[in-house]
This record gives sequence, structure tokens and C-alpha cells, in this order.
Amino acid sequence: MSAFYLLLLGASLFLIHSSYYEPAVSYVLFYLAASVAVTAFVAGILLPEEQFSNGFSGAMCVLLAASIAMMTFFSGGISSELYLLFLPLLAAVALHGSRRVGIVALVSVLFCYSMAILPGLLNAGVDTAGTAPLVFYRLGVLLFVGVFVLFSSRDGAASGSSGSRDDGNDVADDRGGGDEGGGATLARRVEGELRQRRGVQVAVVIVDPGRDVGDVDTLLERVRARISEPVLLGEGSVFGFVLSGANDREIESAARRALAAASSLGSSETRAGAAIYPRDARDAGGLLTAAGRALEAAFEVESPSAIVISGGDTPREKRYRAAR
Repeated sequence: MSAFYLLLLGASLFLIHSSYYEPAVSYVLFYLAASVAVTAFVAGILLPEEQFSNGFSGAMCVLLAASIAMMTFFSGGISSELYLLFLPLLAAVALHGSRRVGIVALVSVLFCYSMAILPGLLNAGVDTAGTAPLVFYRLGVLLFVGVFVLFSSRDGAASGSSGSRDDGNDVADDRGGGDEGGGATLARRVEGELRQRRGVQVAVVIVDPGRDVGDVDTLLERVRARISEPVLLGEGSVFGFVLSGANDREIESAARRALAAASSLGSSETRAGAAIYPRDARDAGGLLTAAGRALEAAFEVESPSAIVISGGDTPREKRYRAAR
């Protein structure tokens, strides 16, 4: 999408320099705004896929919406045709498959475009009666496309993650999941690690910190800082993370640290399940399934905290790792 946007931006530069483009253009300020957009597009191409979490993608949408709005303002405001660059930005949300990111993108686009055309509407020399219908029409188009993409992204997220659920990746559903993109996000992250680190041991750890955990956001922040990037699997506090290149002892140590972080926030019962590539499964769906079953087995351990490493064909009674 970033590469496509670079092509659109190049076409826009040719447009505003052509003799057919009549609105006045503040070229210096326009190029300053365009340079910000180009930087964001190039970063979008170079950054790894796992970087694009919901929060990061929402921030990118706000940045791009503001940059496009400035380009629109400095290339004619109300009379500028560059408002069309907002449409691919809204469409890109459907690729991400998150309703939250879609709402952020839609609100940012409507707000930034309104700010870009507001000076023109307030200008006494502008025929407000003649331009107001055009402005409302464009805002209506952006709103309609944004709402349509919101519903499409919800359906896309559900269908995109259905394959993982069919393979048994239904941890989010079993543990109170309501975030349809959680399991799919973790699966994509696992697939990325398997592609980038061929032949290296990759582990998936799913943690249930219990219902008594005081602050889930603080817990996730501690896990992010000390272990790995966590992914919430539902509306509750169950989350998972991926470890690459770690041996069994390091994987168990990471799971223990996650449980210890939950205990420090008031949780009295913590459980974790882990599965390891290539021993337990050969693909992302199989790994998530094995980790989910290991988490279920951890609840059978009579201990306040327990860790179960899937272990493939190892007898279940030998797979338990009681956390101290």
C-alpha cells in the first residue's frame, strides 16, 4: 500500500505542475508536507510486518491523514483535487482488518480534511453558497467510503481468522475472547517468524494471568519490556507471545517471568501453555493449537501456578512444569 501511495504522490506532483491545474499552489509548503508523507510511505515499506500493531497502524493513519490534508490545503484547499488521496488511506484499513484502526482512520480523515478546507470557507472572498454543496458532497463521499470499509474490515477480520479457528486456534473463544483479530494477529506473527527464521526453534506461549490481575495494561507493558511483544487474545486478560531461537529452558524461563509479573499485580492463579516448532507443529495454526491445549492441561495441575510445555508425543504426566 505504501508503494502504491508513492505512485499516487508522484502522479499528484505532475498534476499540480501541469497547465490544467488552475488552483494556486504554495510549492515550498506543499513539498514540506509531501516530504513527510514520503518518509512515512518509505518507512511503511522498510518496517517489518510485526511492527504494524493496532496502535502503530492507527498512528500511521493519523500521520498520513494530516500530511494529505496539508498537501490538499497548500494545493488549493477547497478547489484541490488531492482530497482523493484520502480514499486509498481508508481502503487500506480493510487490509489491516481492525475496526479500531478503521475508526481512527475515518475520524482522522474527516477532521483533517475539514481543517484543510475550513480557511477557504471562512474566507470572505469565497462564494460559500457555491462551494458548500461541493464540500458536503466530498465529506459525504469520505464518510460513506469509511463506513463501508469499517463493515468490510470486520467481515474481513472474521473470515481471515476463520482458517485458524478451523485448525483449532480457538483459544480466544474458549477464554472469553471477543477480539476477533487477536488470534489472527498472533498467527501472522508466528508465520512471519517461521518464514524469517527457517530451521530455528520458534515457541508460542499463551498465558492466562487469572481474573484477579490488577492492571492488564501494566502486565502487558512489563511482558513487552522484559520478554516479548504480547498479543491479547480476547476481551479478557489471556495473551500470547512468540519466542525465536530459544531453547526449552529459556522458553520455560520466559513463561515463569510472565506468570511472576501477573502474580506481582495481584493474581493468585496463573497458567501458561507453550508449543515449540518444529517439535510440536510445523505451521502457525498447529503451534497455536498445541499451545492452547497445553494451556488447558495447565489447569489440570493442582498448583496455584503451572506451566505446561506441549511436548508433542511426550506423555502428559511428564509435560507438567509447576511454576514456583
